[in-house]
Amino acid sequence: MRPIHRLVSATALAGGLVFVIASATVHGNGQNAQVNQQLAAARAATARYHDVNEALADGYVALGANPAEDDAFELVNFNLIDCTLDVTQPEALRYVESGGRLRLIAVEYAIPMACTATPPVNFLPGAGEWEQEAGVPVWMMGVFVWSGRSGAGH
Repeated sequence: MRPIHRLVSATALAGGLVFVIASATVHGNGQNAQVNQQLAAARAATARYHDVNEALADGYVALGANPAEDDAFELVNFNLIDCTLDVTQPEALRYVESGGRLRLIAVEYAIPMACTATPPVNFLPGAGEWEQEAGVPVWMMGVFVWSGRSGAGH
């Protein structure tokens, strides 16, 4: 088994967590200046997570490949899932395997439905779609700040 797969598998098993993240694809192109500044802040704050070990050290838990997201590897920091949203502290990170290592492609934001019955439309307005997480009472929004992809469903 390759080292990346061992790392992801071992961490997911150790956590004993079953939590599948699915979210919409969003991109900052064509957004207003304030949203673009917030997306730039998200990139700056998560740049260190290009090294997956930094994410793990900061409390993100590897959940393994997510078939709903083209088998992207999901890391979630459950300590960040609360009633607040901060562009510089995404609740989840999304990676793809590339060249034998994990490459960060997106950040994901989550807020429990117990905190807000409707999606938080004032958070990164126009930058993406909030979706209800399947089987989990949270709103999710993915932002592809580290890839060139755009368009819903990627």
